Amino acid sequence: MRPGHRDHSGESDPTPARPLSEADRILLLAARGWTGPRRAGQPEGPTARLWDRLGPSRARGLRDAWQRGAPAGDPGGAWEEIRRAHAASARVDAGRVHPSWWIRALREESPAVQRVVAASAPEPVRHAVQAGLLLDNADLSADRPGDGEVRAWVLSLWTERLVGGEPERADDPPAIVALTRLSPRAGYRLCAAAGLGKHAVAAQPPQTGLHRPGLRARWEWLEARLATPDPLLREQARRDVQAGSANVPSRHAAARIGLLTLARLLADCEPFRVRWALQHWPYPLAKLTRSLMPPAWPRPAHGLREEFRVLRAAWDRLGREGRLPIAWPGPN
Repeated sequence: MRPGHRDHSGESDPTPARPLSEADRILLLAARGWTGPRRAGQPEGPTARLWDRLGPSRARGLRDAWQRGAPAGDPGGAWEEIRRAHAASARVDAGRVHPSWWIRALREESPAVQRVVAASAPEPVRHAVQAGLLLDNADLSADRPGDGEVRAWVLSLWTERLVGGEPERADDPPAIVALTRLSPRAGYRLCAAAGLGKHAVAAQPPQTGLHRPGLRARWEWLEARLATPDPLLREQARRDVQAGSANVPSRHAAARIGLLTLARLLADCEPFRVRWALQHWPYPLAKLTRSLMPPAWPRPAHGLREEFRVLRAAWDRLGREGRLPIAWPGPN
């Protein structure tokens, strides 16, 4: 179901419509640019010739997206957005990539490549890369200057295992924003609050921590906000609580449960954008998040709405407490 539609209960569906793939988004932007100014008597949008070159299913999806207004804007703006997307994707902004991804990308490179890249890294990242690759300061000092052209090629090509992307997009869903605009610490805090919210949906208070006044107030607020009479949702939440807390230290159990919510919402986002966003978190945590993401579309809209509601409630509560730097970025 798309935003603004209503389900059988009459409640508005807050779950965002499934986004276009990056390839389809760029194709529609190009179509917007190719269309040019509309002439008298000419139908708005791409000609049937463009749609006929695509398979029926893909053509239908793109035509629906076009009719919904994606992409908006004029032809000049469409070409500018394509140029901006290409520039961001072609070159990885290494400053937005967690150092653990640097280490993973460089681990199988030759010692010479490792040393050239580590020596060229920004200072905060360089120390982490040195530690991860067991390089000391002497390893980064060359006996003689290397060939400038070769060095330029090394610095350009080593990032082939990383993914570039636009720093911020207006259509980024909240799950992507959580990865890219919150620090890993704030993201952990959000997952912990979402896990507490999942306890509230399950009508099962956490076994530890409620003696602390702050956590008790958060629990009571989430309990009131997320109470549901739906037995299917409660049962799903109970399964999540049980699975998320298994073999996890009690102090991390709520965050592990909340990570299930985030992973399910990420699975409904554009795959290329998800891969780029996951680079903002430590690689082991990103790998765990990827393993929790359910299979590809389709997935029940009812369950996604509930996960969206849990994440929204956790975000709002932390915002009230002044513990998140940005307000909820999704639809109200």
